[in-house]
Amino acid sequence: MRIAFLILFPILALFAGGLLYRLAYAYPRQSFGELLRPSCHACGVRLPMRYSIPVLGTILSGARCPACKEKRGVGSLLSEVIFALATFLLFFFYDLSFLFLVYLVAAALLLVLSLVDLDVKEVPHGFLLVLLLLGVLLFILSFFPKVSLSKILWWEHLVGAVAVSVPLFILMVVSGGGVGGGDVKLMFCLGLLLGYKLILLSFLFGIVLAAIFSVILIVIYGKNGKYALPLVPFLSVGAFIAMTVGETLLSLFF
Repeated sequence: MRIAFLILFPILALFAGGLLYRLAYAYPRQSFGELLRPSCHACGVRLPMRYSIPVLGTILSGARCPACKEKRGVGSLLSEVIFALATFLLFFFYDLSFLFLVYLVAAALLLVLSLVDLDVKEVPHGFLLVLLLLGVLLFILSFFPKVSLSKILWWEHLVGAVAVSVPLFILMVVSGGGVGGGDVKLMFCLGLLLGYKLILLSFLFGIVLAAIFSVILIVIYGKNGKYALPLVPFLSVGAFIAMTVGETLLSLFF
């Protein structure tokens, strides 16, 4: 069973990464035919099914649309590799446990949310709802120590839900911008899922990464450059770091 998993799951993860990329494109546009057969985002031409093959699809297409010759496939390739890597890391830390499955679904949701935010600057409520349900599941199971999936106590889940989201909400109201309502809702859902210790750690990583990227943009475009920096991808990376090595980091410093 374990050997079969190690052989098949990376391949399935690559396929899932491509599917998640297409879902992120299709969901805000309500064009779900994209899930079954991808299209060129430049000219809209439906692409041959072989282009959906993970990694090979991008190589076979030369990373270009056969109709309009616009560059394509790089985003899908990155999504495939990122999700496969995320799957491997979660398996490495949690093995074939139920917590592995919960965090794997959460990672898939975070990838889609990040791609949508990068594409259309929105945070779809449907995906947030599923993430919230995962948090509710872990919260309920925390009342039963013998079957609990993590070491997080029930009250830590509740505190985590408000530890970052409430300050972000206050900042959003006071500043009138810079932080969106989607960012606040995302941190509420993640806080319920991870507990207050890990959500604070994930937020720290996310903000630091966003700050580093902002400095890079300033260096490239200058202080007067016009660019919008979506927070969801950085918050998602921070959350994934917390899921995988968060407990280890906390044990080292506290």
